[in-house]
Amino acid sequence: MHNEKMADSRDMIGAHDAMRREFAALPALVAGVSARDADGTTVVARHVLMMVDFLHAHHTSEDDHVWPRLRERCPADVEPLVETMDRQHAFIDGELEALAAGSRRWRASADATDRDAAAAVAERLLPALYEHLALEEERILPLIDRYLTEREWKATVEASFGKVTFARRLLMLGMALHGASEEQAQLLRAAVPAVVWHAGRPIGTRLYRTHRQRLAAASPGSDL
Repeated sequence: MHNEKMADSRDMIGAHDAMRREFAALPALVAGVSARDADGTTVVARHVLMMVDFLHAHHTSEDDHVWPRLRERCPADVEPLVETMDRQHAFIDGELEALAAGSRRWRASADATDRDAAAAVAERLLPALYEHLALEEERILPLIDRYLTEREWKATVEASFGKVTFARRLLMLGMALHGASEEQAQLLRAAVPAVVWHAGRPIGTRLYRTHRQRLAAASPGSDL
């Protein structure tokens, strides 16, 4: 391990920025769909469920690949954080389950009451999500860079990508690239498998643009 290049986890900040932007948009996006608009409801509810899956994939990859290595290699640094991070993960997972259940209910009914309930859960999730992502950036990423190798970090990123279909991976990449600086784009390039990047930058960017247009049309009351 001593001769191996160490991790550069700054690509995580780009992924987090995309998560922050997408989740922050959800309450207005859901609330902006007209009652009894079955098509618009389906488009937006599907997007909400996809975002729940993305965040869940992100968290379980950390649980599987990051925490065990940090616990093994820097227990004194990481143990005080583990309890906090686990508690945050558990709370966020509970809220994500509630959001998914509410979105499925709304998708089935296209009803204003179900819509507003789903929007309220999306809103309620935000403070905990922001706090968690900020703590991770401040405290965990420096430990990853100090104690994990580049190869181990790439395996974590690939595990996160591996939980979704190839088309979804391209959309995720387009989402992460949306509004990213060139520096952030290059960090993402270094983190993802080459095949995902070369297909992903042009196709993912186009997929995500189309995806946003579809959401904006489905939710005229939002400001997408």
